[in-house]
Amino acid sequence: MKAVVITKPGAPDVLQIQERPQPKPAANEVLIKVSAAGINRPDVFQRKGNYPPPANAPQDIPGLEVAGTIEELGPNVTRWQIGDKVCALISGGGYAEYCIAPEGQCLPVPDNLTMMEAASLPETFFTVWSNVFDRGQLKPGQSLLVHGGSSGIGVAAIQTAKAMGSIVYATAGSDDKCAFCEHLGADKAINYKTQNFKDEIKKLTEGKGVNVILDMIGGNYTPDNLLSLADEGHLVMINAMEGKDVQVDLRW
Repeated sequence: MKAVVITKPGAPDVLQIQERPQPKPAANEVLIKVSAAGINRPDVFQRKGNYPPPANAPQDIPGLEVAGTIEELGPNVTRWQIGDKVCALISGGGYAEYCIAPEGQCLPVPDNLTMMEAASLPETFFTVWSNVFDRGQLKPGQSLLVHGGSSGIGVAAIQTAKAMGSIVYATAGSDDKCAFCEHLGADKAINYKTQNFKDEIKKLTEGKGVNVILDMIGGNYTPDNLLSLADEGHLVMINAMEGKDVQVDLRW
């Protein structure tokens, strides 16, 4: 099969199309003939040499989400049939004609989406569901603050939380991005370059704070995140783009 391979760490020109053996599905896995693959930040980090993929994933073929058609079933697969159209979250290897996915990490391609559109779903929506609803325990009628509202994760979080009946606030870095967030359904978007999100959240919630915060910023956002939470609120961290080391006042 043909695959897009990282030949060495570097700029985009280190990516080359090469021939690689077609993978074979193990137990509880499916082989997908890839129609489209999504591009995500970890793919860029991996290309630059800053993201080591999991040990069981192809080490030099990026790609964490795909859409395509199931070509082969591994032993014990019960959810899918050959020929099913799926989108899938994978640990790597999506930039290829074929890839392997655990059957539990596949979803049917929605009837109203193209393969290219479906390939953009798994990484963001799986991440949002796992972190906002499973870990963060956001309930209908509760409030969510998502940082980076115009990012892929932010776009998914805004739409999903609104669909589930929650109040959604978002931060973004320009008025245009804030307008985009509100167009997606955010009840209010805060321009973090001109406004203090902690102060704005206090005003918007009448001092109560929000029930869940989804944060990929870390760093100096952390103290203000804690001050923006409601009693028994949940702060869910999925990245630390501004730094992993923080200082907080435990007397809060």
